[in-house]
Formats: sequence, structure tokens, C-alpha cells
Amino acid sequence: MVIDPRIYKEQVEELGVEGLEINPSNREEALELLGEVEGYIKNLKRIRYNLHMDMRIIRRQYLERMRAPEVKGDLRKRKSILDERDDILGPYEGVDRIIDALLEELDESAQFLREYTGLEDTSVSSGIEGW
Repeated sequence: MVIDPRIYKEQVEELGVEGLEINPSNREEALELLGEVEGYIKNLKRIRYNLHMDMRIIRRQYLERMRAPEVKGDLRKRKSILDERDDILGPYEGVDRIIDALLEELDESAQFLREYTGLEDTSVSSGIEGW
């Protein structure tokens, strides 16, 4: 049994990631924000994992339908099954794109916060060390 993609979208919205202000005024605040951002990233990855598992189940179900003897040689039936599969997967893929965009933003924010707090080296190497 797969979960409706609207449930996944609700889970993402309930996290409250959108509108998150990343504007620390000191190191302690930046560390606190970094912890929040890393928590959001962890939760979004968990949601994305479950979403991908459901998408895999759906694809497998349609693959089994394609292997049925009455469908194998009938191009019209095969196309119809593929179109139906794509229609069902569309909303899942939309939620997946939302999650990917949020993860990208959060990764950039986490990088900024790590640099702000001094947890990560901000020096840029020229790539010609040892010359």
C-alpha cells in the first residue's frame, strides 16, 4: 500500500522549512540555527526515502502488468499502461522536486552557518598546491 503524494506534501509543509530566516547575529545563534537546519535536512531525507520507496512500488506494479501475456504483444495496451503509470507517478515526482529544492537551499544554508561559526574552513585553494 502506497501513501498518497498529498500526504508527503503535507509532511513537508508541516516541517515549516519555507520562510526559515537564516540571519544569525552571533555564533551561538548560528550554532542553534545549524542544528535546526540539520534536523530539517534529516527529516526531508527521511520523507524523500519513503516517497522513493512508494514510487518504486508503483513502478514495480506497472512492470508486472506489462509482463502479463495479454499485454506483451499489444502496443496499444502497453502504451495505455505506461501513460497510466506516468499519470500516477506525476504527483510523486512533483513532491520529489519540491524536496530536492528545499534540500539544496538547506544545504547551502548549513554551509553558510558552518562557515559563520568557524566549523568549516572558508579559505579557497587555488588548486595548484605543490607547484
